[in-house]
Amino acid sequence: MFSTTNYFKIGLFVLLGLAAAFATAVAFGANQVERQTLAYATYFNESVQGLDLGSPVKYRGVTIGTVAAIEIAPDRRHVQVVAELDLEGIRRLGLTETSPPGEAGSVRFSVPPDLRTQLQSQGITGMKFLAIDFFEVETTPLPALPFETPSNYIPAAPSLMKNLEDSIVRAADSLPEMGQQISSALNHIDVMLGQLQDENLAEKTVATLANMNEMLADLQGTVKGINQAKIPEKAASTLAKMDTVVSRLDGVLLRFGGDDGLVASATRATDAFGEVGRSAHGTSRELDATLREFREALEAVRDVFESLDKEPDMLIKGRAGKKQP
Repeated sequence: MFSTTNYFKIGLFVLLGLAAAFATAVAFGANQVERQTLAYATYFNESVQGLDLGSPVKYRGVTIGTVAAIEIAPDRRHVQVVAELDLEGIRRLGLTETSPPGEAGSVRFSVPPDLRTQLQSQGITGMKFLAIDFFEVETTPLPALPFETPSNYIPAAPSLMKNLEDSIVRAADSLPEMGQQISSALNHIDVMLGQLQDENLAEKTVATLANMNEMLADLQGTVKGINQAKIPEKAASTLAKMDTVVSRLDGVLLRFGGDDGLVASATRATDAFGEVGRSAHGTSRELDATLREFREALEAVRDVFESLDKEPDMLIKGRAGKKQP
């Protein structure tokens, strides 16, 4: 038994599908109309294979626009890529600036001096996108373009593949020079080895090592002789004796400078002579006393010299103390 086809349900399903598709198209179109964008151009001195219209433009991974046009630059060497950047997105990133005088209501994209655009690949599929980021100005300077750039211009930075390709090309170009340098170095090494062979350097080295061994043996014998002669102990004993002599000499100097020393005795004698001079204008009795004191002083000096004649080492031993009665 066959069931009848319900054409009403089929027609209703088709109508609902068409209405949903129309609503989606209208919503998408309204979104595109309301979305404000800023168009900026970049010029690449490399292949943009894999970059298509509609490819994303990202700022450190955040999508802020799409690729709107890919054309040949005026010099027919560079590739011009125009990107439409979302105004709301770049405003959130703080990359907008106020409108200039005479352009009320307009907003321009602020291009810092170290901002660059670079081609990057998505995974292993080969699809490329534009990446906007900051680079070091010293390592990534502004590219020199043979034509005038527009006001809406973002400088380009070489991609990783371009840098790798340039490095390989530079290495390949330097291979012949490197080969010549290696060949020259090998020739120098060959000449040096020939000279060493001609001068019998190996035999001379052996003889030198043998002489060094003999010298070390002699030095070892000398050290052993020093140890056997106990020279370090004798040196220590000599230093001790020198210390004793210095101590005695210090005592002698103290005796010279003491109250009973030779310097004090000479000072007293000089004072006595001075007293004689001061008393020369006094009375005769004072003169007699002065002459008597002068005689006593001379006798004291004579006693000192007689004592020195009898005991020459009195200066070292010192004057013996007087015995108590």
